Amino acid sequence: MITWIQKYFQKHFRLVFALILIAVALPLVVVYSSSSGSIGRAGTKSLERPFFGLNLGNEEQARQIFIDGSLSARLKAGYTALQGAQLQQYSLLRIAGLALADELHLPVPTPNQVAKYILTLRAFQDEQGQFDQKRYTDFGDKLKTGGQITTAEVNRVLRDDARLGSLGKVIGGPGFVTANDIKQELVRGDSSWTVQVATLDYATFNPAIPASDDILKKFYDDNLFRYEVPARPRLSCVEIKNEEFIPPVAPTDAEMRAFYNANAASFPMPADATDKKDAPLALTPATPPADNFPKVHDQVETTMKNLEGKRGASKTANDLTIALFERKLSANSPELAAFLAAQRRPATAIAPFAPDSPPQDMPWLANYVDQISRLSQTRFFSDPLSTTNGYVVLLWNESLPAYRPLLIEVRDRVAADYKEGEKRKLFIVRGQTLRAQLQAAAKPVPGFAIAAAAEKLEVKSFANFTFRQPPQDLPYQAFSALQGLEAGQVSEMVSASDKGYLVFAQEKKMPDLSPTNPRYLELQKQLMAFTASTNENSYLGELVERELKKTAPATP
Repeated sequence: MITWIQKYFQKHFRLVFALILIAVALPLVVVYSSSSGSIGRAGTKSLERPFFGLNLGNEEQARQIFIDGSLSARLKAGYTALQGAQLQQYSLLRIAGLALADELHLPVPTPNQVAKYILTLRAFQDEQGQFDQKRYTDFGDKLKTGGQITTAEVNRVLRDDARLGSLGKVIGGPGFVTANDIKQELVRGDSSWTVQVATLDYATFNPAIPASDDILKKFYDDNLFRYEVPARPRLSCVEIKNEEFIPPVAPTDAEMRAFYNANAASFPMPADATDKKDAPLALTPATPPADNFPKVHDQVETTMKNLEGKRGASKTANDLTIALFERKLSANSPELAAFLAAQRRPATAIAPFAPDSPPQDMPWLANYVDQISRLSQTRFFSDPLSTTNGYVVLLWNESLPAYRPLLIEVRDRVAADYKEGEKRKLFIVRGQTLRAQLQAAAKPVPGFAIAAAAEKLEVKSFANFTFRQPPQDLPYQAFSALQGLEAGQVSEMVSASDKGYLVFAQEKKMPDLSPTNPRYLELQKQLMAFTASTNENSYLGELVERELKKTAPATP
């Protein structure tokens, strides 16, 4: 599978690059389009990127393409399975497939055909893969409450996906697989394993690591890039706190009850202090109270007042940035200081900081590296930025040049980095030494555990499991170490951030590899379906690549 993916990306590099380009370009369309509301950019036109009768440069059409793709992926997988570039690629493939279906004159599915397709969707199946009417009904009920996605949109996506399923049968083919492919997958997924896992704890591994001045000086010189302070702005900020806008008067009971009814799930009923853990079990389920609102009345009031405070702070911060723009004030000018003083919101200086090291009392600044990098003398104020208790508007004061600190200024950091790097190296060496010892001791099976205990390693055993149904407490790193391991072998140590795992394959039982094995036929169908899907995606990917190439910018 990995080899196939590598070959696919080599063959379709231009497609992947184009998709990444769209991933970057589309947010810019949103930011700079005339409908985005960005200050000073109302006259900018949206891009023209024709794509199978749609325009990827149009904000509304692009958003709808990816909303449809996200909904389709969620219904197929049962959760939001795709994000970012993966979602964008899937969404574009859907549009190409629908255009091809039109070209081939494939009929629109009938309601009965769509109903049959719904039975196959993971979102409406239980843990055993059977259609669950309750899940389907609950999904329909949520649509009726008036969310962002309407019933009409869901029906359209279902109809399109059912049609794409018919298209897949045409262009994907039967999905040819060899008997060897099936047997390899059967061996990988259905072999029965009994293993022992020895764990080396990184936290308790404390080798002596000398760090003389000469060693640290050399490490510092070899890693100057890690300690250089980049060019950065010196900032001040205007802070607007939510608490300033919390209304002194509580909402009316009618308003609170309406809010509670719309958000009941956010207010679980508090535990009854009179309940006793040792109370006798009721023979019949207790009838839930008809109205839980009185019990969460205070929570609802606090939540509503806090939300009102946040709305007030947000509006004030936005009004401030609009006023700064409309008044055409300049950075560091007396007029700016006078305006802020008149608003009773003087700017507070922020100590200079590197992008990855914000002040300890403002950790949220690390979330706004991109916004900070765009500030300058010509664009001296930011959009309102959310903090833990309100909003801030950052003001540019000056640009500080990059500089290289002296070793004495960062000595503690250099020493910590050097020791951590050396500890990691020695940890790997320790794993290599342990593997040789444990492999030699594992020839009589009990020897592995005895030798591991002598080295103060924690040992756990896991018996008679398959890759399809691994033990829940088997570490993922230990599971991956079994790949390619044969009975009697000890794996190389695989490391997590705080652990190292050495896996002893005590026993490996091969499955029945004959075609009479029901799993053989099951895997054959799965692999054929996968191959057909791969063929379909490859073909559609070529269509997407050709269509994007028509409007791609010329290469200089």
